[in-house]
Amino acid sequence: MADDQQQDLEKAFLERNETLRALYDTDTQSLSSAEAASLTPILNSLKDHVARYQEIRHIAEGGEKKITLVHDHRLDRHVAMARAARANSPQDQEQFLREARITANLAHPNIMPVYNMGVDPDGIPFFSMELVPGDSLKTIIGKLRDGDEAYKRDYPLETLLNIFIKICDAIAFAHSRNVLHLDIKPDNIRVGGFGEVFVCDWGLARVSNVPEENTAEDTNLLDGDVLNDMTLSGTMKGTPGFMAPEQTVAYSEKTPKTDVYALGSVLYMLLTYELPVHGKSANEVIRNTREGNVIPPRRRKPDHRLSASLVAVTLKALSLDPQDRYESALALRKEIECYLSGHPTEAEHAGLSTHASLLMRRHSRVAFMFMFFLLLLAGIIGYNLVSISREKAEAIAAREQAEENFRLYLKQQKLAKELGKDLGEAVLYTVKSRDFVNAPSMIHVLETGLKENVDTVKQQNLLAQKGVLHFVLQEFNAANESFSGAGTSRRVGQLKMLSQKYAKIKPVDKQRLSDKQLANLISEAKLTTRTTLSYLYYHHMRRRPASASPEQYAPIAGAMLDKLNYTKRSLLKPLEFSKQAAGYRLDISSSPYGIYTLNIIGVYNRNLLKPLNLKVLDISNSRLYDLSELRGLKLDELRMVGVQLANNKKNLPKLLEPLGLKRIVLTEKDYSKSTIAELRKVMKVENSNPKK
Repeated sequence: MADDQQQDLEKAFLERNETLRALYDTDTQSLSSAEAASLTPILNSLKDHVARYQEIRHIAEGGEKKITLVHDHRLDRHVAMARAARANSPQDQEQFLREARITANLAHPNIMPVYNMGVDPDGIPFFSMELVPGDSLKTIIGKLRDGDEAYKRDYPLETLLNIFIKICDAIAFAHSRNVLHLDIKPDNIRVGGFGEVFVCDWGLARVSNVPEENTAEDTNLLDGDVLNDMTLSGTMKGTPGFMAPEQTVAYSEKTPKTDVYALGSVLYMLLTYELPVHGKSANEVIRNTREGNVIPPRRRKPDHRLSASLVAVTLKALSLDPQDRYESALALRKEIECYLSGHPTEAEHAGLSTHASLLMRRHSRVAFMFMFFLLLLAGIIGYNLVSISREKAEAIAAREQAEENFRLYLKQQKLAKELGKDLGEAVLYTVKSRDFVNAPSMIHVLETGLKENVDTVKQQNLLAQKGVLHFVLQEFNAANESFSGAGTSRRVGQLKMLSQKYAKIKPVDKQRLSDKQLANLISEAKLTTRTTLSYLYYHHMRRRPASASPEQYAPIAGAMLDKLNYTKRSLLKPLEFSKQAAGYRLDISSSPYGIYTLNIIGVYNRNLLKPLNLKVLDISNSRLYDLSELRGLKLDELRMVGVQLANNKKNLPKLLEPLGLKRIVLTEKDYSKSTIAELRKVMKVENSNPKK
């Protein structure tokens, strides 16, 4: 009986389904041509004969090109269009198009992207590119020089140095494609309002010549015979003040160190707002450049409190002899990162006292508390000694006993009051130190501070910090409660949005997000919260069960690698992670990853790949430049074909020793025969050519 009822229900459902399908089946309806066209507006826009670009307004004009704001009819968006300003001859037009071709082949987050190029109806070459609202770095430096308060607030030195790191990233990528910019200057760098940094104007760029056999093996290399400007070969090109000394001499060799000098000039301007060489005319500036008459930054701006470390880095990059400069833009970038993280730079040749000073600065909270308690202990001992001395005097002068005791009582009260004030200041300093490692203790301290009668601004600051502490502990409900009273700011807004979303996913604060959920949260967060995400990862890994599998951890590794390397690769393609007979294998070949270590100064230093328990790792043709990034891994096999190391290649066996390798696959021609021979003593070496 039950089967008959089920068959009747299925028959009734099919009859109703057919009725609804007939009702909504558009194929059975008669549509007019206008109605049918309204269903495909995007397709129709590609078939009409309307001009693709419509000019809106003029933006800027230079000696080589005119920039206008145009509307792209096909993609329905605004873009910037560059047209040749000097198009008097086919050679001029060809030179203009060379810049477009070179820029289009340098796809990097910090290089201005080119969308299209062609010739307009008037026969003038053009190319379209991204429209970036914001200022040029030249404008920012000019505003800072003029003392503009808004720009001083928005662009402190740390922000400027992070902009400089992105510039170094762009130039390092161009050098990896054998392209020299040769006109790096603040005027050619655009800074957007949301952290975007773009290196523009590659009109003087030059493609370095490479052996023909290498060109045949690597199709990513650009053709210098096509892209280089041969009509001006041997002439001096560049901007005085940013040109390297070798650029001021005709037919001199240009190398990546030529661009390193220009980067040093940009860094000099970020510190002093002035050019590194002085001159009343362009010829005088060029002559001083050629002679190496760089004015020391502290002499140029004695009123600026310039770090000796940054000054040393700047002067090394501006060395007259290219051999004395940094080997690459990446080496210069690493120096700036050392400074920002509180470590000594190689350029300053730091002594023991400098190392100790920086160590205390990196651990300022611990050093402060240690010094505070030493002073407190010294005060107590001193006080006791004085008390003993006074007691002896009282025993001798018995008649003054009562007055002396009363006087001591008053002094004790005053001292206690002063000690209470000092302790309050110490607590306030502890709150300001933003100790995310000891988050539970810090939350308790902040709750104590919130009970006091504090002004609105201070209360909002305490609530904002309390919200961040709850966030890194995955206590999203408590974070939402704190953020609701913390006022408005870009950072609070981003974290509040994530807290609201993940409070619904994980309603109980004491529970822990799954590895997949944490990976999704990290991927959704903006790069501006990277420090907060590092502590979120730190506390998650502390609570993560030891029994959790590497497969569960893999999404977290991909998300954190994206944040450390400023990419979004894992959103498009998950990590190629698998378990094979030899063990776990990870393939990140041809990836943009060059940083694998998460470093929380003085607390936590861990390789993000370690929880994957890898036995085989493939980093071929990736952006890894420093093998120390693999520290902490124990591998059986490493594939590093086409990897261009910044380390001394002679020390390759020593650098690989901690990994415990049994087999390595590399390009033998990249290393000396003696180096390969040393490797063969301890592991199996397989030769392979880079991927085409």
